Formats: sequence, structure tokens, C-alpha cells
Amino acid sequence: MPEYSVTWTLDVEAGTPRLAALAALAIQRDPASWATVFTVHTDNGDVVVDLHPDQTGPSGSQPPTT
Repeated sequence: MPEYSVTWTLDVEAGTPRLAALAALAIQRDPASWATVFTVHTDNGDVVVDLHPDQTGPSGSQPPTT
């Protein structure tokens, strides 16, 4: 089975790196959050996947964004 590196990126204002990480974690764990877009790094390039239930398309995957 292949292995993938998956990233989720957002900009957060905070006083320290730890507070920024805590803010990101709170957003990620919020059930009402729309933080559902991930970049999956593959051998063939990056794929952006949106797991939001209203996302169009059968797989929820989008072409890489620049």
C-alpha cells in the first residue's frame, strides 16, 4: 500500500508558535469547521482533496492548485 504525506495549512495570528498550534488544533477539531481541504503529496505531484460533504465530484478531489 502506498504512503502519502498529507498537509493542512492555514494562517493563524498568535503571540507564540505554541499558541498558533493550539489555535490551529481548535479550528481543526471544531465540528462546525470548514477546515476540510488537504494537500496530498504523491510521487506524481500534489493533489488537493476537499472532504467537505457538499464538494462536487465523485471523489472530492481537485487538481493541484498553484
